[in-house]
Amino acid sequence: FASTLGRGSWFAACGEALTESERIEAVAYLAALGLPETPVATVAGWTEAAATTQSPDWSRAWWEAETRAQQDLYRRAVAQFGEDKLLSALTAVTEAAQALHGAAAFAMSRAGIADPALARVAAGAAAQACHQAALALAGKAGPDHLFAVKYRLFAAGRWPLGIVGDRFFVF
Repeated sequence: FASTLGRGSWFAACGEALTESERIEAVAYLAALGLPETPVATVAGWTEAAATTQSPDWSRAWWEAETRAQQDLYRRAVAQFGEDKLLSALTAVTEAAQALHGAAAFAMSRAGIADPALARVAAGAAAQACHQAALALAGKAGPDHLFAVKYRLFAAGRWPLGIVGDRFFVF
């Protein structure tokens, strides 16, 4: 899995209108969270994305649902492979995901934005999605698992920012 990370279109579609298939993926992610129906909203630019990630109105229920899913997958993967093997594989994913910082910085520079801190935040969110997707693979969760869907959104060039207020924001 780690060797495939470079094949994504990381951050390349940020700021563009969502395609129908991307909207379907976003709705699938929300359904997999098991939370009440939440509308999908887009973010037009990097400055708005930064403001959205810093909003104090982020959904604790969303965060807790992701945390529970991650803990469940970790337990399942440890039972399947053992903790040492799992941690070794996750380390390889983390190391490969370091290249995503360059993708974020490049996408930002194309938009005329130079903000190293925001590039780190974007790359960190993408790296977390890679980690979560690796757990979903190790835990044999399947392609409909929320982390598999979230990873596909990122790899397709999007940045799923999370649920803020009453909407799920995708950049």
